[in-house]
Amino acid sequence: MGHIRIIAGELRGRVIPFSNKEFGDADITSQKVKGALFSMIGEWLYGMGFLDLYAGSGQVGLEALSRGADPVVMNEPDPKRFQFIKSYVNGLYFANRTVLLNLDGMNALDHLKSNGMMIRYIFLDPPYDRTRGGAFQYNGIIERIAGTGVLLKDGKIVVQHYSANVLDREIGPYFLQSTKKYGTTSLSVYR
Repeated sequence: MGHIRIIAGELRGRVIPFSNKEFGDADITSQKVKGALFSMIGEWLYGMGFLDLYAGSGQVGLEALSRGADPVVMNEPDPKRFQFIKSYVNGLYFANRTVLLNLDGMNALDHLKSNGMMIRYIFLDPPYDRTRGGAFQYNGIIERIAGTGVLLKDGKIVVQHYSANVLDREIGPYFLQSTKKYGTTSLSVYR
């Protein structure tokens, strides 16, 4: 994969120097899929809360930050990747709009609930289950989102997943609104 760049907004064109080999061969969201994500939820996110629950390189959360989201919560369970994101964000002049967490997904949601945070968009890109058919790995985390109440009523959950996965049409109070395929990667939106 080439350089990771921020596509739009205040940080447009800025390179994120994330070395995949250095950080355990994390799956990196392609520039095309990242662009499609923001086309789906909105090009500009001024004042809207955005959560990247499995931040990896931090690029999706940084893209949201560049597009005006506030606050942007980036949670990365892996300590080494978390330190990379923290170091990068600390060099930005609007780092005060970010919340950085180094927790597993369930605990990150509980943390947000205990701090009274409400989020408009939640992006889920945990490590893929590359199997055909049912992909139940997303159900527990989406049910926890419902249980914590951190997603605003008009909010959306976007799941990035393997295109051959079949996600449930309904998980807790949320319904699958749409799925768009980009080769072997898909984006599914729950509301």
